[in-house]
Amino acid sequence: MVAWIAKVAWIAKGSRRNSEQIKEGLALSLLALLQIAISGLFLYDSQSLVAQSGNPLIIRTDAIMQALVRPLGVLFIVSFPLFWLALLRGKTVPRWLFDAVGIWYCLRLLMEFALLNALLFTPAVSPRLLVGQIIVFIPCFVLTWGWIMWRIDFVNRASPQQVVSLPDEMEPITSFDYYHTSVISIVNKGSSKFQGVTRTGRFYVLIHSLMLLDLLGLIIARVYGLVQKMT
Repeated sequence: MVAWIAKVAWIAKGSRRNSEQIKEGLALSLLALLQIAISGLFLYDSQSLVAQSGNPLIIRTDAIMQALVRPLGVLFIVSFPLFWLALLRGKTVPRWLFDAVGIWYCLRLLMEFALLNALLFTPAVSPRLLVGQIIVFIPCFVLTWGWIMWRIDFVNRASPQQVVSLPDEMEPITSFDYYHTSVISIVNKGSSKFQGVTRTGRFYVLIHSLMLLDLLGLIIARVYGLVQKMT
């Protein structure tokens, strides 16, 4: 009887773990689709701006993105079906695979963020580029930061809100609440709704807040540029 109960508990624990992995897989898959959209709307259209700028920093950043995005992008496109096949069959995917994908998209976000800022110093020539930057980059930013905060505060911890707190969310805290707080931070006039509990948490919240302020400035600049193109 004891062995049977232990087996049921083990299966239930595995089912919960698989459910959490499926949720994380959905978030990372959506992030992958957004990154593909950025590659189409942003990287392709921005080549003329990069060439026209003559700025070594812009050219170097774009070259790094092109060198990294293409080969690793193909690798992730090939691996995602295998990734989902394992999840849907109830298999537990190693934690390091999720982390590898998440860290890769974090690095892409930083590179794209740097290029977006650098392109402010070049004349915008494509209205589609301006719209694409606004529509595609914001949800990419939201998902990436939601994953970061969830990863550092929720995974492998006895209880959430030990590293960062979510004062606007209700108990029990789930992965959804981190993404929701990330969305609220965007619409809250560039003010992070996460609060740091530990030094590590305060560091991440500081970086998040600084990027939010910068993103708010980028949005205003791009909307102004789009209005100029339309008039």
